[in-house]
Amino acid sequence: MGNRFWIACVLWMMVLTGGCSSGPEIAPTKPPEELYQEGMLGLKNERFKAAADRFQQIDQKHPFSPYATRAQLNLIYAQYKNGDYEETVGSALRFIRLHPRHRHVAYAFYMRGLAHYQRIADSYRDQNRTREAVTAFRELITRFPKSDYAFEAQRMLRLCVNRLAEQEMVVARFYLDREEYIAAVNRFIQVAHHPEFQTTPFAEEALFSLVLASQRLGLPEEARNHAAVLGHNFPEGAFYKAAVRLLDKKGDVSRSELAELRRGVDEGSVFSRFFQGLAPTLLPTQTQSR
Repeated sequence: MGNRFWIACVLWMMVLTGGCSSGPEIAPTKPPEELYQEGMLGLKNERFKAAADRFQQIDQKHPFSPYATRAQLNLIYAQYKNGDYEETVGSALRFIRLHPRHRHVAYAFYMRGLAHYQRIADSYRDQNRTREAVTAFRELITRFPKSDYAFEAQRMLRLCVNRLAEQEMVVARFYLDREEYIAAVNRFIQVAHHPEFQTTPFAEEALFSLVLASQRLGLPEEARNHAAVLGHNFPEGAFYKAAVRLLDKKGDVSRSELAELRRGVDEGSVFSRFFQGLAPTLLPTQTQSR
């Protein structure tokens, strides 16, 4: 009887103790206008991670507030400025999905392309990021041709196409230098005859390299055909002058001469001068709502 009494007392005390315990305190949710002000202050002070956190809180805890849509736009910008490019792409795609008719949806498309662009690898590596950037910029240009961002997207698209052409040239040069001429010709043709690559800084070298490879393969007629195209498009270029000397049997092109010609192409590549891309702009606060 005595043991049962004490057991009952212990259980009763546990109930009372548990009932009085408040547990861990939950921080009260800040109102959306306060979170938004903190986020904007973070952007102003270049505390982009903190700013992104505030905008995410608005999106998650106050999705129906007047600040929600503009917070989603600012989140894209804050993540981009913080170097979180994967998150930038995700936030941009989400905004596009949720607000396909928003008047600033073109901005989300543009930031998506920029985020892909910032992760482009050098020309010796895989160019999947470049292709993703090309897709994003093309979609922006097609869907919003009259937007302010379409013009910027055109310029970024040219840089991306330059990088894809450059990557083809890296492989083609490798084969040519190893005297694997058939493989080299196949790669150079991709640059010389691709509709978009024809306007890149590498088109002239590709045509000359086709002349050189064809000549070394013992295909003089092919070499002259390529030289004719080279002369038509670049009559005053150094590559055409070298091609004429080659076809006139005035000597082959040495490795040092070829390296010097290539150096001029590499230095003239637009991509190398604009590798960081064009800086995005934060939308004015008063224009971000629908």
